[in-house]
Amino acid sequence: MTNPAVDSLDDDIASWHSPGAPQWHYATVTAGKEALRRREVTSEALVAACEAVWRRSNPKLNAVVVSDFERAYAVARQRDTELRAGLVRGPLHGVPFTIKESFDVKGWPTTVGDPAFTDNIAAQHASVVQRLTDAGAILLGKTNVPIYLRDWQSYNDVYGTTRNPHDLRRTPGGSSGGSAAAVSTGMAFFDVGSDIGSSIRNPAHYCGIFSHKSTHGLVPLDGHGLPGGVAFPDINVAGPLARSASDLEVVLSAIAGPPAEAACAVRFELPRCQATDLRQIRFGILPNHPVADVDAEVEQAIVHLGQDLERRGAQVLWNACPSLDAAELMRVYTLMLRASTCGYLGDDAFEAAVTAAGRTSADDMRYASLQYVGAAMRHRDWLRLQPLRERFAAAWRELFERVDVLLCPVAATPAFVLDEEGAPWQRTLEVNGRAQPLTTQLFWAGHSGLCGLPSTVAPAGRTAQGLPVGVQIVAPLYHDLRSIHVARLLEAAGYAFAPPA
Repeated sequence: MTNPAVDSLDDDIASWHSPGAPQWHYATVTAGKEALRRREVTSEALVAACEAVWRRSNPKLNAVVVSDFERAYAVARQRDTELRAGLVRGPLHGVPFTIKESFDVKGWPTTVGDPAFTDNIAAQHASVVQRLTDAGAILLGKTNVPIYLRDWQSYNDVYGTTRNPHDLRRTPGGSSGGSAAAVSTGMAFFDVGSDIGSSIRNPAHYCGIFSHKSTHGLVPLDGHGLPGGVAFPDINVAGPLARSASDLEVVLSAIAGPPAEAACAVRFELPRCQATDLRQIRFGILPNHPVADVDAEVEQAIVHLGQDLERRGAQVLWNACPSLDAAELMRVYTLMLRASTCGYLGDDAFEAAVTAAGRTSADDMRYASLQYVGAAMRHRDWLRLQPLRERFAAAWRELFERVDVLLCPVAATPAFVLDEEGAPWQRTLEVNGRAQPLTTQLFWAGHSGLCGLPSTVAPAGRTAQGLPVGVQIVAPLYHDLRSIHVARLLEAAGYAFAPPA
């Protein structure tokens, strides 16, 4: 669809880069909201700004794979009319967004990248989508994912490959890779993804933006994935991706809360972090771990951040980590992760997993083997892992008596060059000049994710090649606003989003 507003914006984009000129496609949610209230911009113009970027950049990046700008403009005009009449639907009134392809949007397909589900048309919105639209946000489209959401790349046979806006040869991450690419380029003001294996955190790290993996159970996931899913699957959560830390809180407040049938009895009131200065935060710093070696450039970014915090007067505890057997945690996390996601397997694939599990020795700790054991696990065996998870959770609780947040890597490396050969567990990643199984970086996902802890990602620096490096800010259960607030303080100290070159 062509639109006169977009045509005029195309002419004006160059002028937006002059000092003092508004750049709405890179504006934060907060800035957009305030400008709307002051009548400095319209919702229709914000949609047009996003569409201009989409027209220019999406053919190269392939981030937004389903879109309906005609409908978005109609909704935007309605939001503008409401605003002129003094009606504000909610905290996201008039703000354009995209959503991960795995969330249901009424009348749109949800395929999770599998061609067999191109006719899986949603009959209603996922709870997350409904809450965002109820809050006044304007949906532009859906963003790309890997098949079954099981990769740190975002490509599939339905929609093709998504590329990193900082380097088109590289991955934007996964499984919310299209989400991060769209937000970092200005195709959307924010996106909401899902995370069971760093699928929100990893793309933010690769694309240089902010994201938040919420406490498990804080945001319902009904209407996410293929039909038959549940509102609160094990480990998996939803959360926002945005260009500022404050935006994470705004979006999280719109999507968090009990499912509809429990809302009459249950309320969430997340504790706020009252710190006004980085010096009031007790930081734990874990720049590397022997279970999952981190590349030197990523480790140095975390170390330099910790040293900067010390110079600013913050309390820093170096090499902080929960007192637990990290290798055992990695084993339990892998088993539970694959048990939680085995519903995606077809009957033949499941039978193959059962056969492979039967051939796996008890001391085989490789991901390539544990994934089959997890997928074929009996419920009794799953239950017997729960005391181990509680032991890990207790170790995290003890750590948070000594620190307020833990800063650690998101992944072993910055964004890597696209590699679509074979399955993820058959690939390797070069870390400090040595080949490491790609799945080793699941450690940085499961270290906190297995226990459901909230985790915010903020920009922490760049590599010598100019690739973004993020830091993972882990907080105690239900202290989502603490990790987000720490990201806000870091952002104010200069650890902020920078547009792709």
